[in-house]
Parts: sequence; C-alpha cells; structure tokens
Amino acid sequence: MTGLFEIVVVLLFVARVTRLVTADEITRRPREAIVRRLPEGSGFAYLLFCRWCLSVWIAAPAAAGWWHLSDVPRWSGCWWVDVPTVALALSYATGLLVRAEPEE
Repeated sequence: MTGLFEIVVVLLFVARVTRLVTADEITRRPREAIVRRLPEGSGFAYLLFCRWCLSVWIAAPAAAGWWHLSDVPRWSGCWWVDVPTVALALSYATGLLVRAEPEE
C-alpha cells in the first residue's frame, strides 16, 4: 500500500508542476518573456505550453528520485527499466488528469 501511495503523490507532484509551468497565471509573465526571446517556431516555446510534452520532462527526474529514495521493492530491480517505465506512466497519467480539467 505504501508503494501505491508514493506513486500517487509523485503523480500529483508531476501534474501540479506541469500545470504550474505551462498554464498557471503566476508563471504567465516569465513564460511569455522566455517565449519572446526564442526564435519563431521554437520547440522549447512549444514545450512551455504543451502539458503532454512537458510532463515527460518533469516525470523523468521525479521517477528517478522516487526510485532512488523509496524503499518499496521494484518490479525489475534495474533502474534503467523501472525509471523510464514509471516516468512514461506518470506522464501519461498527467495527460489524462489535464483532460479532466475544465477549459480556461
């Protein structure tokens, strides 16, 4: 049960940080300032507004941190299997949570 709780907390962390960076009003001005300095059509600019895209990059270090800090038994025991698997699952679940949010 502890493992499930940890994963839910990490999922909510990834979802919240993703929303904070891509959509929250509090980060609008810095986000727009960064985009203004980037070339037209920049992939990084797109990343700053795409929750599905950015969640992959936020989930990867979150999954690595979870794998390193948690005492829960791993299913494979190999970080190079578990971390990418958990990161992709966290990213996908974050995308599903985004779809559940009302449009602004």
